[in-house]
Amino acid sequence: MNTTHQKHLKIDLTPKWKGFGEPHRYKIAYGGRGSGKSWTIATLLVLEALQTPGFRVLCAREIQKSIQDSVLQLLADTIERLGVADCFEIQKTQILGKNGSRFLFMGLQSNITKVKSLEGLHRVWVEEAEAVTQSSWETLIPTIRQPGSEIWVSFNPNDELDDTFQRFVVNPQNDSYVTKVNYSDNPFFPEELEKERVYLKSINTDLYNHVWEGEVLSNRDGSYYAKYVNANQVLPMAVEPGIPVSTYWDIGVADSTAIFFVQTIGREIRVVHSYENSGEGIQHYINYVYDWRDKNHATFGAHFAPHDIRVRSYSTGKSRLETARSLGLVFRVTPNIGVQDGIDAARQLIPRCWFNSADDGCMDGLRALKRYRKEFDERRGTYKSHPLHDWSSHYADAFRYFAVNHREVNKHMTRPAVASTDWAVLG
Repeated sequence: MNTTHQKHLKIDLTPKWKGFGEPHRYKIAYGGRGSGKSWTIATLLVLEALQTPGFRVLCAREIQKSIQDSVLQLLADTIERLGVADCFEIQKTQILGKNGSRFLFMGLQSNITKVKSLEGLHRVWVEEAEAVTQSSWETLIPTIRQPGSEIWVSFNPNDELDDTFQRFVVNPQNDSYVTKVNYSDNPFFPEELEKERVYLKSINTDLYNHVWEGEVLSNRDGSYYAKYVNANQVLPMAVEPGIPVSTYWDIGVADSTAIFFVQTIGREIRVVHSYENSGEGIQHYINYVYDWRDKNHATFGAHFAPHDIRVRSYSTGKSRLETARSLGLVFRVTPNIGVQDGIDAARQLIPRCWFNSADDGCMDGLRALKRYRKEFDERRGTYKSHPLHDWSSHYADAFRYFAVNHREVNKHMTRPAVASTDWAVLG
């Protein structure tokens, strides 16, 4: 390769970015739109790859359905901008340096097995990290064990309870460099974005502070459920022996599947566990629920699936309802009602629920419910009438099916529930 690139290319870091030029185990850049977070990190990583033979970088995000969802194109553009295209080979799914360096791209949620097997990584860049779940972090971090390896994180925070925000900003890890960067810290902030920034500030101050100033979203900002959850609803609890646990599923084919595990004791509704995964067949999820039952010495009540479980596969001629029955799990089918009607049912049900803080899966599900919100139209500065489809959607859909089924079963009940706390609480 042309070694002149190694000798002369550099980036002058502004004060807020100085820590990214120093050795730290964790380097965190969070803030609003237009800050240049991705641009700066991509530049730094390309320069490191140029200067370090055999340098290996994993560029990860929570959900990556295709390579188009990744930062591959951003890195390719950065390589072109720096004038070092002759030093790299841009492939469809990876970038290879002629000095042996390599950029890999992966979605964490659907590649847990692959993540665990990764070796020899020098850098991991987790972008759009506000969506990364606790379980994904706890799988990823221990795999990054090369001497001198670093984990770089960039995101615009959403909810203050999101695991990423709590893990890296509120309670930063040892040997962390944390910087908040916004549009005002970007010397190359474009005029086109300035017009959008000024417009949003004029019509919605709270949303402006999130989008452009990197502040966490308030419970009011487009959220369907956040304001219906109170802190006193979140308590450690044990699965009550002898009380059936019902499960409520959102079943994806090429997408994620999410499941809520619920015990109902009188009029008390206890959400004891939840689970989500993607890229797996129905057999995986059936095995999971029965393993969970055995581990927790629980008994099952009914299992509820969405109405489209009856749709037959073109390849097999069987519906997933029939496939599940052949594998030992019999589903009841959720009534087919509109999304907004289901959201209204969920809003009525959430204040009556208790959520198990002793269960990591349950907390992932709760964070998803609080995150679930309307899609935002940045051009108009308003929320659209339909939900945003992101990592929180699958949990939200599963809970919506739970709410619809609960309402159908309990139509005769008119009095509001009064929850008590006389269950087995974990110390």
